[in-house]
Amino acid sequence: MGGIAGIVRRDSSPSEAERAALGSGSRHSGENACFTARPRSTMASNDALVVCVAGHFDRAPQTGQSAADVVLDGWSREGAGVFGQVEGAWVAVVWERKARRLHLFRDPFGIRRLYYAENGGRLAFASALRPLLDVPGTSRELAREHLAEYLSFRYVHAPRTLLRDVQALPPGHRLTCEGGTIRVEPWFRLRHSPPYSPLPSDEDTLPELEKRLFRAVAARASGKERVGVFLSGGLDSSAITWAASRLGPVNTFTVGVRDGDDDEAPYAGRVATLLRTRHEVVKVAPEQMEGALPSIVHAADGPVTDPAAIPQYLLGKSARATVDVILCGDGGDEIFGGRMVGVLASQLRVSTWLRRLPGPGRKLAASLFGSARPEIEDDDSPFGLARLVGGVVAFDATARSQLMRDPGWVRPGIRRTALEPFYREVVSDPINEILHAYLRGRMPEDALARTGAVAQLADLGLRAPLLDRDLVAWLATIPGPWKVRDRIGQPITKWPLRALLKPVLGRPLVSRPKRVLPGPWRRWFQGPLEPFLRARVAQLKEDPLKLFMPGAIDQLAARVEAPGVAERLWTLIFLDAWCRDVGAV
Repeated sequence: MGGIAGIVRRDSSPSEAERAALGSGSRHSGENACFTARPRSTMASNDALVVCVAGHFDRAPQTGQSAADVVLDGWSREGAGVFGQVEGAWVAVVWERKARRLHLFRDPFGIRRLYYAENGGRLAFASALRPLLDVPGTSRELAREHLAEYLSFRYVHAPRTLLRDVQALPPGHRLTCEGGTIRVEPWFRLRHSPPYSPLPSDEDTLPELEKRLFRAVAARASGKERVGVFLSGGLDSSAITWAASRLGPVNTFTVGVRDGDDDEAPYAGRVATLLRTRHEVVKVAPEQMEGALPSIVHAADGPVTDPAAIPQYLLGKSARATVDVILCGDGGDEIFGGRMVGVLASQLRVSTWLRRLPGPGRKLAASLFGSARPEIEDDDSPFGLARLVGGVVAFDATARSQLMRDPGWVRPGIRRTALEPFYREVVSDPINEILHAYLRGRMPEDALARTGAVAQLADLGLRAPLLDRDLVAWLATIPGPWKVRDRIGQPITKWPLRALLKPVLGRPLVSRPKRVLPGPWRRWFQGPLEPFLRARVAQLKEDPLKLFMPGAIDQLAARVEAPGVAERLWTLIFLDAWCRDVGAV
């Protein structure tokens, strides 16, 4: 797959070894800088600028141009404002030649990734981690101070990474480097509905949603490339399939895991039948995992966040024979209100009541509820932040203290430290605030990172229609209670999608509970993958970086049937495999 990379030096030209590390492709050298755009990425230049773009523009001001040409032409008229006119999954570089000023940009929601490393008077960057690590002088040392964040969430949030020398440009941000000074700031911000905003009417809002959803899918499914949809049978992928099917025949793909606990294939098959798609189901055997895991680890820029990446990759390999581009449903939970807010919706009413209590009433409530009601003690924190809501919880502080060799690595307050910046970016109702935290945190670092690595490895182009900037920005202006409804004390998550799809798919399909990508991860530790996983656990126990308490891995492995323990072991297995692969050990 394509990518971009470059080096800018303050006082000298990049060395031959540095240039070689950037790889082959279109190249610009001059003004103490060197840039490479590998195949499937684009470069354009004139006397004033050099522009490189990795990724694609689904909508752009002009047609018939490469992505780099669009930016080159637009920069002269609008400067950085040109990026407000394009849509898609991309990262971009703009080099002002006379001023020797570098600008790096990342798309609003982080569908593509961009890394950089500063070393003295040199700034190196790349749209994938491995080329950056090949630049001489870039350390592969593990950033132990970020281990607590990884163990808590299964990932670390940009700009942090798990490597000491490497930083990640956050989604919707730009980096400017001039004269050795680096400045990172947002270029894109969402505007949310203010607190206590009135709910819009369903009669006006649902048709507008349908129009924007269709336009988002059409922008990514129209063209010469063969396009398919990863169809899980859930609301997000079903909505994308519904919109795509209105454009013409569509290919859909579903993965099932043999011996899986929650096989979604029958639900996806029913959706495919109703929407008349060309449907393929790929059944993955546990034995296929052993061969696929090393490839997945190498393709990912960080430790794999979920074993579900393995069947996703095998599905992608099968789909590649039929299509060039795949549409995924990533972003649906974050913009429509998925199950992560459903479990909290009933608590919102109690929280609002408690916050309105006078002093004596709060003291009485505190004696009854204690720390179970954070808003009693911390009136300043947003509802979601007070509960540290945002992403999964793999290892809590107690589990980290039992695992980590150095007590300084445990960092009990890491979840609040990581999540608070996201909650402070927005002032809206509690549901929208929680969704924003997920949109800025888990989505780019977990779901998109995993899907992107899978697509790259399978040689598939990746499109995320639900992360269309106009669609996301419009939904942000709508109050959260319109997205998550209450019916007889039970929250209805993703209500807008259910309302749109019910006439098309019927109530049973749109009302069924949310399920995750299938996979009997716990059972595999005692089934056909037991020898393979036993070897991985033994490798983990070698602990070449001296991270874990003696006996801690054995204690986890002995309790693999306990809730959450298998997931923790997978988290550590992927960390160990990735550290070995990038040379951090």
